[in-house]
Amino acid sequence: MALVAAIRPAAESDLAALDKIEQASFQDHWEAKSFLQYSCIVAEMGDEVAGFKVAGFLVSREIFGGSRQAPPEREILNLAVAPCFRRQGIAGLLLQYELNHRAIFYLEVRESNSAARALYGKFGFREISRRTGYYLHPPETAIVMRMN
Repeated sequence: MALVAAIRPAAESDLAALDKIEQASFQDHWEAKSFLQYSCIVAEMGDEVAGFKVAGFLVSREIFGGSRQAPPEREILNLAVAPCFRRQGIAGLLLQYELNHRAIFYLEVRESNSAARALYGKFGFREISRRTGYYLHPPETAIVMRMN
């Protein structure tokens, strides 16, 4: 039985694992080294016998630091889980960890990604607009979502 060992900031030593997860998750993927330019957290899975490995990650950034009149705003840029660890709640754990920042959150998700849209909906994200042709490979509309 795999256990979540930790959610922690990503390190340069995680780049190979992040790249592998990114490649397995998206056709139009980023270079993993760019994740470290932002706030990137990883979920480690495993046990004392088998060891630990990166099972998923979440990349985000602050887009507005907040003021007396308005709360901070953050954008979730990327969330992915390795195929062998999917459907175990890891994406939800990473998302909940990020949401502890207490901000207004934004993200874009492919219109066809019903699993991700359902996950975000469970956490209170709601569609606020659409960006036709936002994704290129393959071409697709992005659903822009917001959560207070």
